[in-house]
Amino acid sequence: MDIPIDLTSGPLPTVSSRALNTFTIVKFSASATISMAAFIYGLALVYVQPRVWHSPIVRIVIVAQVINSLRFVFRLIAIFADVNADFGCRVLLFLNNVFSILPVNLCIYCVVYLQMVIIHKVSPQKRWPRIVTLSIATAVSVIPTSWFLFWPAHRVNAKSFCHLSRITNYKFYHFLIATVFIWSYLPGFIGMLSILCIVMHIIRTRRKTRQVLQESNEAYGPSRDMQRPVGDNMLHRTIINIIWFPIVPIISLWFNVVLISVVYYKRRTYMWLEYINVVLLGLQSIFLAVALAVNPIARSAAAEYWHKRQQQKYALLETEVARTISSFGLPPVHSRGMVAESEIECDL
Repeated sequence: MDIPIDLTSGPLPTVSSRALNTFTIVKFSASATISMAAFIYGLALVYVQPRVWHSPIVRIVIVAQVINSLRFVFRLIAIFADVNADFGCRVLLFLNNVFSILPVNLCIYCVVYLQMVIIHKVSPQKRWPRIVTLSIATAVSVIPTSWFLFWPAHRVNAKSFCHLSRITNYKFYHFLIATVFIWSYLPGFIGMLSILCIVMHIIRTRRKTRQVLQESNEAYGPSRDMQRPVGDNMLHRTIINIIWFPIVPIISLWFNVVLISVVYYKRRTYMWLEYINVVLLGLQSIFLAVALAVNPIARSAAAEYWHKRQQQKYALLETEVARTISSFGLPPVHSRGMVAESEIECDL
């Protein structure tokens, strides 16, 4: 069953369904809220533990939360805003695509930067590798999609970029391939390749470490280190910390590209695919928030702050208990909950 296409709303074409539109607004609003909450959490960590900001990856993940929140704001505007000026529609489409791809490219930047530090021994103190890598991530997010600002509408068989159909024509579909599709798939592939290189490096160095310990065991006798799973914990922690970065583009962008391709080749729309697409697009906020929460520096800062708060709470409680006891004329209670014998004898 073909579903009617809504051409009366914003420049980003959608299926004309009130239920889907309501679901899209709720889902994207919730996703933007999650990203802003993660951003506030990151700022709170920086406030209570300023050393957190010294980590390049933490800085990027915190900034990505704001960009990701703006992504959903611009996408809702691009879907539902009533814009008639062609240049205004171009700007909305450009911002929608930039803020969709830039957060995932920033995530892949984090993985590539870790690869440079772990495998290629790039010093974290050097700024130029970070600047170059970050500039490339930003450039591949902005330059390809900038064609929406300048490419003539008639070259894609359209009167203007304000009236685009969900079922794309041949020229516009290939225009999307050149400006959006390639750059949506590229971050996921690069991220998985970088993770594979990091995992192989950890496994290889783990084998070398085991070989050294084995030789030491044969030459100098048994060692307790031989009983430990050398490198296993490191491999596990590394995967948990970085696996979220390539998941972001794979989950949130790849299916959207598949959906547009299915609609193009089948020449019809599918409501259930539209719902899945909205859900997967919204998951990007959750994965980015998880990437911030599981970061070892962020976790360490949060745990340290919580431990300090607990110590202050217990210290205040002990002070109040001591004051209460002294007000009744009782001997003071030590930290172990015992009263000294000399104090008991004095009371007797």
